[in-house]
Amino acid sequence: MKSCIGIAVVSMLLGACGGGGGGGSSSGGGNSSQPGGGIVSNSCGSDGVLFKDCINKNWGSLKAWEYEITTGQGQGYTTGTNPSNVQWKEVDSPAAGHGKVLEISYGAKTGHSSQVYINVDPVDRSAYATGKLKFDVNVQSFGDAYDAQRGQMLFEVIVECVWPCTSHSAKVPVNFLNQWQTVELDIADRVRDGLDLKKVDTGFLIRPSIEDGVQTGVSFQVDNIQWVKGTGSISAPKEIFAEHFNTQDSASNWKFVTYDGGITQTEKYLSQGLVTFPYWMSSMDHWALEHDLGNAINIKNKEVSLQIKLVSAYGQGFSSPIEFVLVATDGANRQASTERFSSHAMIDKQWQQVSTRLGGSFAGGFNAADVRKLAVHIYATDQPLPYGYINLDTIRITE
Repeated sequence: MKSCIGIAVVSMLLGACGGGGGGGSSSGGGNSSQPGGGIVSNSCGSDGVLFKDCINKNWGSLKAWEYEITTGQGQGYTTGTNPSNVQWKEVDSPAAGHGKVLEISYGAKTGHSSQVYINVDPVDRSAYATGKLKFDVNVQSFGDAYDAQRGQMLFEVIVECVWPCTSHSAKVPVNFLNQWQTVELDIADRVRDGLDLKKVDTGFLIRPSIEDGVQTGVSFQVDNIQWVKGTGSISAPKEIFAEHFNTQDSASNWKFVTYDGGITQTEKYLSQGLVTFPYWMSSMDHWALEHDLGNAINIKNKEVSLQIKLVSAYGQGFSSPIEFVLVATDGANRQASTERFSSHAMIDKQWQQVSTRLGGSFAGGFNAADVRKLAVHIYATDQPLPYGYINLDTIRITE
């Protein structure tokens, strides 16, 4: 892979750790009433309307999920009045263009993350591939989530395809209180980041961003939630290999291997992509996540890309840059690699995409048509040691 030509690093205003509707899905059923949660009806909208005056049962029912951050233990709720830190109800809005709206309020409970979402059994939403997710939001109280330095608070908006299949969080900033604003998110961006449109079960999930502050005391309203179909089609390159980390098996397939230094292990789990927490020991630490392929692939003259997000332990960025590289191993155990990428210019808690074009010739007799293993190698570079989470997602090889 050393014969690469060109590097593109694309910063995406996306990021978040966590997510997950919390399991279970429900179609809502008929014109039944949800205690504290409003009316679920198929007369509340058509096609892509999730909520307008009430929840469209074709997109599901409104639920909440809350988990304790330190233990990861979670609990789901199906009524707006519940023991969690997040409550919801339908209220009448005096604003033009808004009738009944969803009002969502957070209490004072700390150490938990809570979210509300509209969930149904998986449905093929491929017809919206070129469209948008739209909704209106009106913040009534920033609570403790306001960032005075930036003059805003951030929401996370997520779409899921049966957890852990999920999009990245879209970060939505709000700067003013008591002012409706319309948000539009491209469905194609959700797909790029791992969403499988053929089995969407959570068409809308929203929460005050747990990476960028706390949720206590936040109160807001949402309305006119809808998926809007687009025009035309999306041309995508042919995939030779793709890893979206959308299943538990995918996390198990990538094995931790240590190469140098004192590092002996790294925790890893699925969230939005594969989240790793390495136990750094020295500036010589070098470790990898390796995946043995079931069938050989050809990487000659292909495009390679990887999404990565760094989350520091204290929100101050990594204490020193790390470096990472993609490595392929052929059937004769010969290796080829891309050039090393550095985290030096990466912004904490934001997804980045690095990509490079592979050449047609490789050194040392490496057989690019017989690749049997792929790996992401990560290196410590200096003192003080790096720390925090390293999130990987959507490793893709295309032609």
